[in-house]
Amino acid sequence: MQLFVVGPPRSGLTIVTQVLNHHHDIEIFDEIDLIDIARSGESVVGTLAAFLLERGVYHDYRRSARETADPARALRAVMTEIASPCTIWGEKNPRYAMRLEMLRRCFPEAAVLFVLRDPREVVNSCLLHRDSPLRTDLDFWIKNTVAEALALVESCLDSIKTDDAELVVLRFEAFAAQPRQTLDAALRRWGLSFADAAAALAHRAPETVGDNQFYRGGITLPWKAGNLAPLHHASSARVRIDADDPAWSQVDALAQRFGYN
Repeated sequence: MQLFVVGPPRSGLTIVTQVLNHHHDIEIFDEIDLIDIARSGESVVGTLAAFLLERGVYHDYRRSARETADPARALRAVMTEIASPCTIWGEKNPRYAMRLEMLRRCFPEAAVLFVLRDPREVVNSCLLHRDSPLRTDLDFWIKNTVAEALALVESCLDSIKTDDAELVVLRFEAFAAQPRQTLDAALRRWGLSFADAAAALAHRAPETVGDNQFYRGGITLPWKAGNLAPLHHASSARVRIDADDPAWSQVDALAQRFGYN
């Protein structure tokens, strides 16, 4: 079984993935671009190629993709081996919130967990680190204006308006308050349970290419610092950045549309 964790950036996808990976039968990887096969077929490049090379299965994948003429099938077989002994594997990737059709073509039987967080909090978080000296082009979600952040969030949320029986919406606020119970409710249709797991005070970083994504050049990324600490429910909303920007009224309207008052 494949399980993908998607949603707007800064919605809590990483901590949801970390808690999922406490399950003895689940291994969710971090932004390894599995759906790249939809564009490149057997000749995968970039992040996915690096991931397969690191694990010594790149040439096995290419050979199988050629022999079967089915790159997606070949990749599923290779990933099943990598994730073993876990039988449920997948990927956390915020970009997939805007590419669900492509995800479905590559993994038609996959379960998709869409993490929904108050858009006002997400927009604010996208602005919070805009002046960080650690910011690079890789941090596509860091935006300079409210309007830019709003456009990103809207493009991600468009996908959950579709009628997709295999897409399950998980509200981050409920997860932060009761993580195991919320995951139980979201994933019980696939027979997964987290209620019996011991509460964890630390959560390992999901596997990815190279080092985990909590550090850059040996320095903890400020926007990942929270993932190194126990999960806690925020007591109140942050002070709005650029609070006088009129685009905030559109953010408020978006939040209300998704049930946030």
